[in-house]
Amino acid sequence: MMPDHVRKQIRDAVVTGLTGLPSTADRVYAGRTRPLQVGHDPTLLVYTRAETSQRAVLGRPPKIERRCTLHVEGRVSTAAPPDDLLDQIAAEIEAGIAAMINYGTSVFLGGLAQNVQLTATEMVAEADGERQIGGVRVEYLVTYRTVEGAPTAVA
Repeated sequence: MMPDHVRKQIRDAVVTGLTGLPSTADRVYAGRTRPLQVGHDPTLLVYTRAETSQRAVLGRPPKIERRCTLHVEGRVSTAAPPDDLLDQIAAEIEAGIAAMINYGTSVFLGGLAQNVQLTATEMVAEADGERQIGGVRVEYLVTYRTVEGAPTAVA
């Protein structure tokens, strides 16, 4: 069996690192889609979307510097307006990601990444019958390196 792409390793590390937050507990899942029931408890989805790559270090084989956009999305369904809960979830996400970074040694996500940078936060809320649903998406730019042709190992 082939090892996982480093992107998947990053997603898995973030899922593990964010599991147990006060608002979302163990409801943290890799992937951008998840069927959630009406009235579901606050939930996090962790996924990557776009990635850019370029040769960073020449040599044989060359190293590829990759920059992927990591999304951590909180979803809620509540009787009350969701804005305060979404802000709380966003704060927990930011603190949780920061806890996976050792700024003193520049070790990011357990050594999987060279840098992790918060780039955006977006919130949505709407009423759906008697429930109000909302979401907050916290976006990070994650920089990591692999050897060209070997995307399963950090370089």
